[in-house]
Amino acid sequence: MLSTCHGDQFQNTGKTDRKGNTITKPKMILDYNNTKQGIDVSDQLSSYYNPQRKSLVWYKKVAMELLFGITVVNSMIIFNKQVNKKLTLLSFTESLSRSILCTEVTDKSESVNIQKNISTHFLEQFDRQNGKIQRKRCHAPKKKSQSY
Repeated sequence: MLSTCHGDQFQNTGKTDRKGNTITKPKMILDYNNTKQGIDVSDQLSSYYNPQRKSLVWYKKVAMELLFGITVVNSMIIFNKQVNKKLTLLSFTESLSRSILCTEVTDKSESVNIQKNISTHFLEQFDRQNGKIQRKRCHAPKKKSQSY
């Protein structure tokens, strides 16, 4: 291994082999292993909810990994430290998605009744009567000339 900031020093690992001899490793290996742990955890967390598809080109995969993988994990770690609240990656991603979209997912029964404009068509759900769905014709006036 080559390193620009390490020499050829060996350092005691604090472990012993079967014969009782102390195990020493190069200092650069120990420094690498100590700093790599945080990156491995970040990679592990970002792999749980991976948005990548097999059909994407490699540079799109890299951009998606940077945007949705590493960025979301890093922002979750910062959020958990500042708020002193432990959110899981899934719940953090869901709340992040909701805040980006600025909407809450609502149930059909809780949806607000929208006043219908007579020139537009809306889907309606009718109640069942005698086991059959009651169907009605659309009463919205048709435009005489439609061009697309």
